[in-house]
Amino acid sequence: MNDKATVTLYTAPLVIPVTGPVICDGAVAVRDGRVLHVGTRDWVEQKLRDDRKDAGDVETRNWHGLVTPGLVNAHTHLQYTGMASVGQSTYPSFRDWELAFNKIYDSPERKPWREWAHEGARMMVEAGTTAAADIASDLEAADALTSQGMHGITYWEVMDWNNEDWQRKGVQDLLAQIEVIRSMGVTEIGISPHAPYSLGSGPLLDLPDIARRLGMRLHVHLGETPAEAGKLPSKLTNQTSWAWNRTEWSGFNDLKRAGAGASAIQFLDQLAVLGPDVHIAHGVHASREDRRILRQRGVSVALCPRSNRITCTQKNAPIARYLEEGNPLSVGTDSLSSCPSLDVLDDVSVLYDLAIAQGYEGADLSHRLIRMMTLGGAESMGLNCGPKRIGQINVGASADLAFFDIPVNVSSPQALEDTLEEFVRHGSGSCKATIIEGSVVYDRIWN
Repeated sequence: MNDKATVTLYTAPLVIPVTGPVICDGAVAVRDGRVLHVGTRDWVEQKLRDDRKDAGDVETRNWHGLVTPGLVNAHTHLQYTGMASVGQSTYPSFRDWELAFNKIYDSPERKPWREWAHEGARMMVEAGTTAAADIASDLEAADALTSQGMHGITYWEVMDWNNEDWQRKGVQDLLAQIEVIRSMGVTEIGISPHAPYSLGSGPLLDLPDIARRLGMRLHVHLGETPAEAGKLPSKLTNQTSWAWNRTEWSGFNDLKRAGAGASAIQFLDQLAVLGPDVHIAHGVHASREDRRILRQRGVSVALCPRSNRITCTQKNAPIARYLEEGNPLSVGTDSLSSCPSLDVLDDVSVLYDLAIAQGYEGADLSHRLIRMMTLGGAESMGLNCGPKRIGQINVGASADLAFFDIPVNVSSPQALEDTLEEFVRHGSGSCKATIIEGSVVYDRIWN
């Protein structure tokens, strides 16, 4: 580290570190892409004066709104950015949405996946997002995050493999595809087994082992569709009977056809797919038992409420129950093929209303939603600790910051709470600057 490097001091009437109390009249000092100091403006300025011999020059940039860690989008498919027409329509069922999606995806004309993916990443940066869990299903789209210098993980999607074809060539194909992604300069790679209904039990058993052997994380669509819900009592004897005989099932669809009452979450749990290195998207159809399993396995749920409405998942995710029971949570937009925007604050606003409608009575809702779209997203990808940690503003963390044009009133505790509520309910579109590792990547304030 260059001890004489210039320090940039960002000040704001409200700084939200997430890993500490909110700071009124706050400041964040940044050097060499890391947070050097964070605290009240007076305290940080005094620390910089004390450090004058080592700190180098100080450049001050003032802001009148609030500052948060860079936001984290915990579930998206950036390559589908050019398929926004699908996400702007309404559908009577999930299958109807799927058919509309496939009509474009499977059409013979070439899709500019790389250009679409890069454009989606740029849109996220302009909304204050600095990291994402991006699922790629076409190789040319795999460098979306690196195109904007973003953090996060690119998950390679694996789907539509039956057991026989997978055993014959699936593993070889997967390993070859991962090598191609690495050759594109992508270093943070994960594996996304698409969903229980699109893969046989063979690949679902193998993929977690492969990911764990390679030191990769996993991300699964789970509990999204009505068919994934559990249904008890089962036509089979009980849950134990299907669990003990799980080797007989070719896949989740086979299990459902046999009349078993198991949910998709319970099925994947029996296959040992779930664990603390996994996060799932949607989690709409999740019973109390399903939610217990997810908590026990340390699995974070990326909630995508706007996508669920467009794809007609027939109900909303039980966010109030998730919050009350203590499940790890994050927020995702999904793609523009199932959602009107890539701004996680749009989904946070919906989640706020859903939690209230479902009976959540905690006074901490705004705080928890802010955590979900920052540190919660980082936790879902294992990026919340260590020297590369994100989703937080503390000393030594990556200097990922987002600046929002939200009126700040901190004249009383209630006024502060009202400011935070205004942010989570109406903060969409208010980002004016985004910083990744100390570099200004989007700026409508100082330029």
